Amino acid sequence: MKKFLSLFLALPMLAFVASCDDDDSKVPDVSVSIEYSGGTLTDGVLTVVEGDTLKIEGLKVTPAPGTGEAVLGMTTYFLDNIPFLTTSIAPFAVDIDTEGMKEGTHYLRVNTQIFQVNKSIGWGIFQYKLNIVASPDDQPGDTGGGTDTPEQTITDSVD
Repeated sequence: MKKFLSLFLALPMLAFVASCDDDDSKVPDVSVSIEYSGGTLTDGVLTVVEGDTLKIEGLKVTPAPGTGEAVLGMTTYFLDNIPFLTTSIAPFAVDIDTEGMKEGTHYLRVNTQIFQVNKSIGWGIFQYKLNIVASPDDQPGDTGGGTDTPEQTITDSVD
């Protein structure tokens, strides 16, 4: 009888653990956008004249309709796979000085924590090709900047 009673008391705890486990596996349902200036963005490629400063003025998280509020946390910027800035201060801005950078293709990657109501902690990961050119004549479009919502991966772990 004691074994039956112990099992009976343990069942609600098992159900609670199972339900918590399901909640923890939910990946945030958001998109992250980036505001920039000092370069042009064409077909997912940021182009900057060598010597100019590319300014990432901020990151913004937008929850999917009907989901809970979301905020960004620790954000790390990588240039050619080397981390060069980590910040937890909104708007997560950074100036990228291209003085002395080799002309050609580089890569700018952003990893940012995402916290959303009723979701597990997630990571937003996105990357741009960063093309450094010699003169403004080689830069397509207007350098006024803008906002982009890049193709991104939202995950509950960083690989």
